[in-house]
Amino acid sequence: MKVVKLNISGMHCSACSGAIDKNLQKIPSITNVKINAISGLAKIAYDETKITESQIAELITSYGFPTSLDNSKALEIAYIKGLKRRLWVAIPLFIVIFALHMGGFHTAWSGMVQLLLASVVQFYCGLPFYQGARNFFKTKSADMNVLIALGTSVAYVYSVYLFLSGAEGFYFEGSSAVICFVLVGEYLKSSAKKKASDALEILAKLLPAKARLVQDSKEEQWVAIDKIQKGDKCLVVGGEKIPLDGIVLSGKAEVSSAHINGEEVPKTLEAGAEVIGGSLVLNGEIVVEANKDSNAFFVYEMLDLLELSQSQKPPIGALADKIASIFVPSVVLLSLVVFVVWLFVGQGLAFALSIAACVLVVSCPCALGLAVPLAIVCASMRAKKAEILIKNPDVYEKAKKIKTIVFDKTGTLTKGEIVVQEFKVLSANQPKDLILGLSYAMQSNNPHPIAKAILGFAKGFATINLESKNYEIGKGVQARFKNTDYFLGSLEWVESQCKKPLQGVSREDCVALGNQEEILALFYLQDSIQINAKATIEALRARGVESVILSGDNAANVAKVAQDLGVAQYFAGVTPTQKADKIAQLSQSGAVCFVGDGINDALALKEASFGISFIEATELAQEVGDVLLLKNDLWGIVEVFDIANATLKNIRQNLFFAYIYNIILIPLAAGVLYPYFGIVLQPAFAGAAMAASSLSVVTNALRISNLRLKSCA
Repeated sequence: MKVVKLNISGMHCSACSGAIDKNLQKIPSITNVKINAISGLAKIAYDETKITESQIAELITSYGFPTSLDNSKALEIAYIKGLKRRLWVAIPLFIVIFALHMGGFHTAWSGMVQLLLASVVQFYCGLPFYQGARNFFKTKSADMNVLIALGTSVAYVYSVYLFLSGAEGFYFEGSSAVICFVLVGEYLKSSAKKKASDALEILAKLLPAKARLVQDSKEEQWVAIDKIQKGDKCLVVGGEKIPLDGIVLSGKAEVSSAHINGEEVPKTLEAGAEVIGGSLVLNGEIVVEANKDSNAFFVYEMLDLLELSQSQKPPIGALADKIASIFVPSVVLLSLVVFVVWLFVGQGLAFALSIAACVLVVSCPCALGLAVPLAIVCASMRAKKAEILIKNPDVYEKAKKIKTIVFDKTGTLTKGEIVVQEFKVLSANQPKDLILGLSYAMQSNNPHPIAKAILGFAKGFATINLESKNYEIGKGVQARFKNTDYFLGSLEWVESQCKKPLQGVSREDCVALGNQEEILALFYLQDSIQINAKATIEALRARGVESVILSGDNAANVAKVAQDLGVAQYFAGVTPTQKADKIAQLSQSGAVCFVGDGINDALALKEASFGISFIEATELAQEVGDVLLLKNDLWGIVEVFDIANATLKNIRQNLFFAYIYNIILIPLAAGVLYPYFGIVLQPAFAGAAMAASSLSVVTNALRISNLRLKSCA
């Protein structure tokens, strides 16, 4: 069995991907199908002895969804450009048609202009929907394409009939409105889908392009990453990224793996230590032996997991598509039934045709096409005012179900910057100014995170000219001043250099300064907590959402942050895959939202019902998160929930307005009152009902644009 990855364009919703899946599953040589309607990516397992990759791509294309084997995204880009061209044609033509209709210009020339302009909108701008509706005959699955194509065609054809017969009351503006607004929604959705798929490419670029392999003869050779095999040896020096997963054979270096485990403090690695590709060597050099082939590296495993998690994301339009699959054939069948019934009872062809047309016109999905996308557009505009980018419309639907919100610690609840929380002078023989001046001089020009914290704390004290300075990897700095040796680094190392070890002091998260005689001072370090972090957690709790901390950092640091913020449940020392597993476990008790900022958070962001990231986060976290906060303020999370809840309520109201007219007027249009009261709904009134339904939806949706959000107290 082989697996092929394909790029599929033209999928509007889950009904499209479901139709492809259903038809491919009928082919015996295809054993497994995973299709993501959001990103347009497909992974298909097949028997290579019975079918080829090209044949699979041709099959999907024959269903009406252009498919390519490469990753160029050319088809997807061309599809989006085509939508944009049609949109720029549809909008001005619709405005003219609407102005003529509402302005009371019911002359022959007005009808001719409306007919010509509506024809362009119908058959050029609406072409993608006709192409999609045509696929119904191959896939046997009705989606929004069928609903749009059928409804607009009925309104258009009946308007042409009225124009040719010399009557008034055309419905060209109704058919044009549906196509125009649905094109807007489709363009925005397709653009968002492209961004979602681009996130995977960012992860693939995490590793360097080449690795420096060394042979037993010590000769160096640069090779492409995908050529690395298990057992290859690679030399990595300070300032370079480690290009493979493996074991350190020789050397010593300080390595930062913050994107893997969330720990902001680098670790000293020596022979026997395990390393992950993408980690950064800060100083020193090591030789690493690959313990797996390149295709099994952690980064690529994460890439596969991300693709899988994306394929499990259902789009918000799934419910509308299910309704459409029942609604469309039901309306068509009803119109045929009423046509036959009235013809059979002797009311004549004109009367029967008028009744059938009236049923179809009053069922035209103008309001249905506006109900969800218009509310989302208005909500997105309101969110943008609050410096929030909601990239995935699923958020509006899912926020109401969230019971637990999980926060990464480093860089999310905390600033990801080590600071000196407390400073203690222990020596009675050395003044504070001298101690801080020495500390500043010893750490100057050192890019280490701890060095930056001490430099920030000791800034402003008198500059001291050291006689010498030497870095001890993984230990600290040794310097000489006025013929005295000073040591600044881990407490254990400094103690080993002086005659008087300390007793009865807290030894957690501290750096010591000492000489050969005594410990002079202690710097206690902490990752600083973000502004509004506690207020955000309390506000979420008031909305029925409990907070959990999930971090790769050590238990002591995570416990301290949890205590300061009033969070009862926390998990420490977890890897990226363990984060995703923990999200899945928590999801068994209710929907979960995850908030993170690092590459190590990417899997958890996608595993959660929806993920939130920040504009200052890593590029990958920005892309895979469903919500991007454009401000460095955690209170934006509360605003996301408030906007989402208001939008979901608005969508439900819109759907009510979209359907209530149909529920009331379809029986009336079918003529149920005619035998008793002689009342029949005229097509002109059916068109008015369509307009009233749309107006109700538009007016209601616009209320979201002025939604008032609570500010942080």
